[in-house]
Amino acid sequence: MRKISVIKGDIVFQWKYGFYFLYALVLLVYMIIFSFFEGNVRNIIVSCCVYSDPAAMGMFFMGALILLEKSQHITASLAISPVTPEDYILGKSVSFAIISVIVGVLLIVQGHTDSILLCMTGVFLSSVIFSLCGVIVGTKVSNLNQYIIGTLPFELIGFAPVIAYRIGFMWDEPLMLIHPGCATMQLVEGRTDMLAGSLVSLLVWIVILFIIADKCVRKMYRLVGGVKL
Repeated sequence: MRKISVIKGDIVFQWKYGFYFLYALVLLVYMIIFSFFEGNVRNIIVSCCVYSDPAAMGMFFMGALILLEKSQHITASLAISPVTPEDYILGKSVSFAIISVIVGVLLIVQGHTDSILLCMTGVFLSSVIFSLCGVIVGTKVSNLNQYIIGTLPFELIGFAPVIAYRIGFMWDEPLMLIHPGCATMQLVEGRTDMLAGSLVSLLVWIVILFIIADKCVRKMYRLVGGVKL
C-alpha cells in the first residue's frame, strides 16, 4: 500500500511541476515531424523516437525531479520517513514509465509495430532502465549542469548503437541483445523471434541498475544536508 502511495505522490508531483505538459509538447512536435515522412523511413524514425524519447525521458526528467526535491528539502523528510530507498526508486521509475508507455503508444501508431503489447512492454522496461540511470546520477549531483554531464555517457552508450541497430546494423545478431536498447528496439518493433532474449536482457539490466541505485539512494539519505546523519 505504501508503494502505491509513493507512486501516486510522484505522479502528483510531476503533474504539479509541468512534466506532463512537457510530454504533451514533445508528442505534438514529433507528430508534426512525422507528417513530413512516409513509408519505411517514417517507420524507422518513429521507432527511434519511441525509444529515445518516451522510453528515455525518465532519465532526462529524473535529474530535474531529484534536484527539485533536494531544493525543497523533500529528501530530508523522506530520509526520516517510513519510505524506504526501494520505495523511493520504485515511485520514480514506475511513475515515469506509466506516462512513457502512454506517449510511446501514441507515437508508435504513427508508424508500425507487429504488436502493441510488446511495444508497451519494451517502452515500460526501457523507461525503468533509464530512470534508474537517472536516479544513480541524480543522487550524486547538486545542480543541473552536473547532472547533464553525468548522464552524457549514458546517452552516448544508450542511443548511438541503437540508432545504427534499428537502421539495420547487425539487426539479426542475437548478441546485440546484450545492449538493453537493442533489446528494447526488438520489442518496440513487436518481433517475437528474439522475445525471450530481449526480455531476459532488460530484466537483468533492471536488477543490476536497481541494486546500484539502491546503494546510491541509501548514501543520499545518509548525507542529507551535506553531513552524515
